[in-house]
Amino acid sequence: MNALIARAKGALSYFISRIQSFWSWYRTQKPWKQVAMGIAAAVVLIGGISLLHGLGKVAEAPNELRTVTLASAGSLSGTGDGASVIGTVRSIAEAMILAESGGTVRSVRTQQGASVQAGFVIAELDNASQRASVLQAEGVYDAAVAARICVSPVDAAAARNAYQSAFSATDYALENQVDSFYGAPGPYGPNFTLGEGRFGQSFFPSKRAAIDSMIDAWRANLTSAGSKDPEQLLSEALATVNATNELLQSIAEIANASGSNVSATQTANLASARATMSAQASALSAAREAYRSKNVSSSASVDASVKQALGSLRGAQAQLEKTLIRAPLAGTVNFLPIRVGDYVTAYTHVATVAQNGALEVVTYVSEDEREQLSAGEKVTINENVPGVITRVAPALDPTTRQIEVHVAVTRDASGLVNGQSVRITLPNAKPVSAPGQVA
Repeated sequence: MNALIARAKGALSYFISRIQSFWSWYRTQKPWKQVAMGIAAAVVLIGGISLLHGLGKVAEAPNELRTVTLASAGSLSGTGDGASVIGTVRSIAEAMILAESGGTVRSVRTQQGASVQAGFVIAELDNASQRASVLQAEGVYDAAVAARICVSPVDAAAARNAYQSAFSATDYALENQVDSFYGAPGPYGPNFTLGEGRFGQSFFPSKRAAIDSMIDAWRANLTSAGSKDPEQLLSEALATVNATNELLQSIAEIANASGSNVSATQTANLASARATMSAQASALSAAREAYRSKNVSSSASVDASVKQALGSLRGAQAQLEKTLIRAPLAGTVNFLPIRVGDYVTAYTHVATVAQNGALEVVTYVSEDEREQLSAGEKVTINENVPGVITRVAPALDPTTRQIEVHVAVTRDASGLVNGQSVRITLPNAKPVSAPGQVA
């Protein structure tokens, strides 16, 4: 033990003496060499300390194995293992608006996030030529309508003459021939003098009173016949003549019955009145048909011109409408990339309007999973939002080759955003698990 202590003291003395010798030599060097050797010694010291520290950490690190969780590619893509699928949140009412024609954007009347009503003009393309075409078509149409109004009936004068002539003949026959069968006024009209027969007490008096009212209206129209439709006037006159003919037919039935006590004068008046009314009915019918046929043939070409002008106007308005980008439904503007001065081509997606408050989730499943799903089953969206399946497509989507499924949100959907991708946990799902560790 004493020998070990003696050796340690000798080694320490030797180490101290070497340090003293190095220090004496160091003091004899030039100052710049002393600074350089000091810096070098510091660098070596710091590097050694860092190396020792790193080695200590490596020594302390535990010998742990790496772990890997296995999952199928289908579950990660949302189409495979049946436990859950990926769906897209969208509005139940949503419209992707495409430009119907190309042109420069002249005005944008709303902004993204704003609410619009159905039919609201979101933007307007350059449409100066279309507006000029509409204005020109409106002028052509107005001219055609004016020409139609100015067309004079071909035979209006002849129709009015027939109307006035029939009145004179009918009024004379009633007052001088038909009234020979009537006496003093009664409660229903002029009293009939030949008896009632099968017609009843009020039949003949009320019929004569009604015809008298029609004659009064006919007389009043004579002064204003020039401003009324001749066809309508002839139809009204013909109705009065026909009513008179019906009355004369009933009077003839009573007069020809036995014991009617009809006089020779009354018989002659009845025959004359019936002949007069038959002639007037034929004259009025002929005048009305002649006026109608001639008037229709004269205005047919004008009516065709009006219809043609209206068609041109509708076509010009349709072309103008293609330059107006309208909202097809009420909702919120979710997408509006165009700005004033932009040039858009036909069928460019220029806006999207949706009702963001009414959301649903659309997803796709395989044919095997479709057999386990039906409308009305409950699902979970993003692990905490309840939903219910509202519709399951009966056939494969031709693009995705999968079955489209619609899910309605049954509770507050404030955490869902239109266009968001979500994970839907399906009912009756049996996910395939493959836990394990790989060294």
